[in-house]
Amino acid sequence: MRIDAHLHYWRPACGYDNRPIADNEAYRRDFLPADVAPDLDASGIDAAILVQSAPQVEETDWLVALAADEPRVVGITGWVDLDAPRCDFETLRAKPKVVGIRAQLRRIADTAFVERDAVAANLGAALRSGLGVTILAEARHYAHVGRVLRRLPDGPVTLNHLGLPFPDVDRDAWRAFMTACASRDDTFVQLSGLPFLYGAAWREPHAHALLDQALDILGPGRLMFASDWPMLTRFARYGDWVRAVEAFGERRALSSRERDAIFGGNALRANPRLDPATIPVQPRSLETR
Repeated sequence: MRIDAHLHYWRPACGYDNRPIADNEAYRRDFLPADVAPDLDASGIDAAILVQSAPQVEETDWLVALAADEPRVVGITGWVDLDAPRCDFETLRAKPKVVGIRAQLRRIADTAFVERDAVAANLGAALRSGLGVTILAEARHYAHVGRVLRRLPDGPVTLNHLGLPFPDVDRDAWRAFMTACASRDDTFVQLSGLPFLYGAAWREPHAHALLDQALDILGPGRLMFASDWPMLTRFARYGDWVRAVEAFGERRALSSRERDAIFGGNALRANPRLDPATIPVQPRSLETR
């Protein structure tokens, strides 16, 4: 099976605090299941994990309702107020298709937010409840996230979009952060974000070198394909990114087992509430692989 581990749906008329909508006119329209379904079909993507965009429980509830009639959405990564004294993860777990939560650190002014006692405690409680934890961190967060990872109990933690290594981020600092992530056995990294991070230059060798370095540090068992649709749409088509990750696996001579892990198996490991038996796998020819 092939899983897109990170995509978004939104509707501006809902009025949620969605920063991409506010920041760029290209995103100020509906991005809904029907808009991406042809691309998923053409790329042989069987299932997707839907990720919150706005730091509001109301948006998470909207995603849950939207996904109810979307069999291809097999998981939802929602939002909770991690700075609350105690998050109610049992109520969240009861919502259909919810598989995890996201710490949207990039939206928060306090660089050390993730190290607050309440936040670290709630992240640990989420893992102990069986939910996956996803972190959207950028360079200013690297040291803080690295320390928090050492404090957390066992359980899957996923880093969004290669850790957001924008072109001005020091590569040595980024590699050190990837190494810190690799030191924790159940930490995963999404292969996504290059079109958003590098714009029109995302196809250049210096951008693609990030994929190679992530593979060298974490290995194929800790990386997962993700599109970050529709964030990539300003600079790439959905199929462009799928083919880029496929070509990367071929160039690095990854085995079919390793490529299957990147395109699906690792997403299952990072989201243990997903039941592979419930994911419909579409028949496809070898040419579509």
